[in-house]
Amino acid sequence: MKRYLLMAAIGLVPCQSWAACELIASQQKIVYSRLTPAERQQGNMPWITLPEKQIQVQVNCSEPQRIRLFLGSDLPRNGTFSLGSEGEMRITASHAYVDDRPVRIAPVHRTDTVLRSGGSEALQASLNEGLGFSNGEEVYGKNASVSLLVAARIKLGPVTELTTWRGNLNINLEVQ
Repeated sequence: MKRYLLMAAIGLVPCQSWAACELIASQQKIVYSRLTPAERQQGNMPWITLPEKQIQVQVNCSEPQRIRLFLGSDLPRNGTFSLGSEGEMRITASHAYVDDRPVRIAPVHRTDTVLRSGGSEALQASLNEGLGFSNGEEVYGKNASVSLLVAARIKLGPVTELTTWRGNLNINLEVQ
């Protein structure tokens, strides 16, 4: 029988700015462990849904900054965050705070000088798209935090031996 060991690595990239900033994730690795034969055969569905995992990301700067987080992957596939050759991870950002005040999350690209929208309470992240913090306009602060919910799934396939599938999520910090 094939067993699956699934995990996703979280990569953090430090930022360049005049103020000293630190990017911290609550975990550097997510491990889903082994799937039993019963889990691999759940309801004859084409996908196996794995338990959701949560990562808390914090940014701490010495001076108030415009803080943006950009999500990417060294292993993208079909425009998604991949998990092995037959899986994908969906990343949803929520519960954002700047300087201990709740804020909204808005999508942003690296070339955007201002946010494209006022944001929302939760945002499904896209590859190479950023997260900006808003309260109607972009928020500046010394500290920011956001929760990332990772929902992973893999396609069913023949199972005959041990297989490890890896995914990866890079979080880049941009401050100004």
